[in-house]
Amino acid sequence: MNQETEFGYKARQILNQGLDTLDGKVTARLHQARQEALSVERLTVSRLQTAGVGHMVELAFFANARNLVAVMALTVGAMGTYYWNAFEQTQEYEEIDSALLADELPPSAYLDRGFHAWLEHASDSSSQ
Repeated sequence: MNQETEFGYKARQILNQGLDTLDGKVTARLHQARQEALSVERLTVSRLQTAGVGHMVELAFFANARNLVAVMALTVGAMGTYYWNAFEQTQEYEEIDSALLADELPPSAYLDRGFHAWLEHASDSSSQ
């Protein structure tokens, strides 16, 4: 047991010993003073709890704001990645179209099934 608690118990015992010898008016005034002190303490605790609730609401608002900023950042990042990939794919298609247009073969040759078979055969024979 710590010293403060022990001191409190001793003080209570000493005060309780003289309680029976006190006059009724003094006892009533002491009771009234105790009730007033307790009501002030309750009021103070109530104010602190109300302030704590306000602080919790404020923290919840900032937590929600942080989540909102995080979601917005992820959305902007995802959209940026999508558009970047679309831009890269467009550049690849542009290179393919340029190569097709610059080639001496007509585009209809690429649609011929025999041409594809000839390309595969030609690439197989050149690799050997």
